[in-house]
Amino acid sequence: MPTVSQTQVFKKPPPGVRKIVIATNIAETSITIDDVVYVIDGGKIKETHFDTQNNIRTMTAEWVSLANAKQRKGRAGRVSPGKCYHLYNGLRASLLDNYQLPEIQRTPLEELCLQIKILKLGPIASFLRKTMDPPSDKAIELAITHLVDLNALDRNEELTPLGFHLARMPVEPHIGKMILFGALLGCLDPALTIAASLSFKDPFFIPLGKEKIADHRKKLLSRNSRSDHLTLVNAFWGWEDAKKQGSRFEKEYCWENFLSANTLQMLQNMKGQFAEHLLAAGFVNSKDPKDPSSNINSENEKLIKAVIVAGLYPKVAKIRPSHKKRPMPVKVYTKAEGKVCIHPKSVNAEETRFHYTWLIYHLKMKTTSIFLYDCTEVSPFSLLFFGGDISIQRDQDQETIAVDEWIVFQSPARIAHLVKDLRKELDVLLEEKIKSPRPVVWNDQGSKDCAVLSAIIDLITTQETPAGGPRRGSQ
Repeated sequence: MPTVSQTQVFKKPPPGVRKIVIATNIAETSITIDDVVYVIDGGKIKETHFDTQNNIRTMTAEWVSLANAKQRKGRAGRVSPGKCYHLYNGLRASLLDNYQLPEIQRTPLEELCLQIKILKLGPIASFLRKTMDPPSDKAIELAITHLVDLNALDRNEELTPLGFHLARMPVEPHIGKMILFGALLGCLDPALTIAASLSFKDPFFIPLGKEKIADHRKKLLSRNSRSDHLTLVNAFWGWEDAKKQGSRFEKEYCWENFLSANTLQMLQNMKGQFAEHLLAAGFVNSKDPKDPSSNINSENEKLIKAVIVAGLYPKVAKIRPSHKKRPMPVKVYTKAEGKVCIHPKSVNAEETRFHYTWLIYHLKMKTTSIFLYDCTEVSPFSLLFFGGDISIQRDQDQETIAVDEWIVFQSPARIAHLVKDLRKELDVLLEEKIKSPRPVVWNDQGSKDCAVLSAIIDLITTQETPAGGPRRGSQ
């Protein structure tokens, strides 16, 4: 709901009219509406948890704690006498917990683990066990495993050069890695836009009763990219252009495209902060996110998608098209959960045809179903160069190349070995760049850095067919 609509809660109604405010738990502590006299407490709260058994976030409605109930009661008659009605009986009230579960026990711990390592506070598990409300051993173990897979920690639980940089970035590790790869691959501005939005919030809003129009506008902004992340980049670039023309054009652009100007401005400020971190670390030459030397490949849609893979991998899902005669939304599967759903607010939610068979996503959450939020269709070469370990296998009489042994592509042996060799070169190059950061000099054709990156960018950009696999016989 746009801020303009939210501010109506503070307006006093005319005589003879009763004002009814429907609020989330933001009304418990964050706002005071001075003419509220009666409060009806439904006794429930929607809370996110992290299910360590299944490695998935959940959002479910649960009973409030006594502390929540007390805060809700306090909203009634804040500035004049009032009453609170709790929609549960005394027995239920006696069974409520005193307080909500602490956040450290219901959220992923990767970012916290990196902070513990950079502050040299000792082994992660032993430090976290000393906290007031220690998280479960399973949650700690899972976070460490994820950081090792991300190459942020080594097997001895020490920070790698990449982990050192990720620990200093004010975002969660996967998003930090996306920012670093955006800088290294010359598409900094779009990578920072995506990272800022995933770290803060989506600038799109959906007014009540205008859901279909809002979805249509968002679909237009996607420009057939089949990507929520690129939809956001297109929206942001459009806002920047409108802003240059004056405040009237900016307001019109935001109004027509259901965008929050305040959120977009906040994202722009965050991008500047990220760029300052990169400049201080030595990855870029300027603190300007739009610096031309850092954005030589920022118009390359396929490369931006590859940078998203570099950050968000292994959050990958497989697309299976519907084989019915009339067009139907595709079915989507993940390795761990099997069939999942694309969240309705995604531009891919109703998509019936994709060029490739893989999606990368930012968040997987279980509510009424298991939903994927913020997803992007990605190509095989993006996964081969920026995904997990690759291996060459023989499937009957056909060579296959696999990422982490489950993302499998058919490929002629020559191409498979070429990709594997290039991937080794890329890994060595990236390791060197992370150990001693310096910007890539793109116009130095004699440098090995430039040659390796240019070859990979060329493969990602041009050497692919929409059929879902590397083109046969490509160089």
